[in-house]
Amino acid sequence: MTELKNEFSWSVSRHRAFETCRRLYFLHHYAHWGGWEYGADEQAKKCYLFTKMHTLDSWAGDIIHRTIAAALKRLWQGQSPNLDAMKQQAIKHLRDGWTQSKERLWEQNPKKFVNLFEHYYRIEISPERTAELKARVLACLENFWNSPVLRFIRSVDRSGWKAIEQLTRFRLGEIPIWIKIDFALLDQGHLFIYDWKSGREDEEDRKQLVCYALYAVDQWGIPPDRITIVPFYLRENAVREYTLTAEEIINTKEEIFQSAAEMLALLDDPRENRGRIENFPMTTDRRKCERCFFQEICYGGRFQLGRM
Repeated sequence: MTELKNEFSWSVSRHRAFETCRRLYFLHHYAHWGGWEYGADEQAKKCYLFTKMHTLDSWAGDIIHRTIAAALKRLWQGQSPNLDAMKQQAIKHLRDGWTQSKERLWEQNPKKFVNLFEHYYRIEISPERTAELKARVLACLENFWNSPVLRFIRSVDRSGWKAIEQLTRFRLGEIPIWIKIDFALLDQGHLFIYDWKSGREDEEDRKQLVCYALYAVDQWGIPPDRITIVPFYLRENAVREYTLTAEEIINTKEEIFQSAAEMLALLDDPRENRGRIENFPMTTDRRKCERCFFQEICYGGRFQLGRM
């Protein structure tokens, strides 16, 4: 069996972690390595556990994405999903995940079972909070189901569907870039790239979709002027459509190169993707630490974090 190697790559999520806190970035992408193996040391196991953790909000978003993806895959297969079935599926995910987290089943397999940040760090969750979470998930699914976006998707021949919840990567120069496209379709030579957003609108969302467009140009050969990026804010039931500009593409490429260069500059051996935790300082904004998954070990708890 080929040994897995922790190779450098760039993604929007890695960039956000790096900008949030250099220490968080190191713990999430280096200190965790090999933590899934039976004989791994406790430091790596704990860091790996935290890479699989969810907050209530991110868990709800994940369920929304999975439910929509399952419905679209059924449509692609020529079947007929319905809103009630989607809601029932989402509620089951909510119940199962809650039970898994409360019963700490993630101790057996962090990748398979849900581990909620609020449960792990013993943060009180009121009945009103759980009721709001369930209502939000169901409302997002209902907004998707009744949207002009879904009507348009259903009107396009399935031969034009390009991606459903597709995790893939491409290269920008020498930099491997990971992306995950929620949905994309080609209609009359024009590509539409969709991203389902369960949270509030953020100015970084458009940049994320431009990265997806770079993939479409590189891998699918679609000219930039024939690509529309569409973030769908399910919570507010708001759809945004943006046409790419040459300046936007150039700026996004430059930002990726700059971000990757800053990440690599902190490594002792960029070629082998090796670094030391000392080169990745904690943020000085301790408000960020209150919601950080790695807070248990970041303050010098049980583990001495060192060279990876």
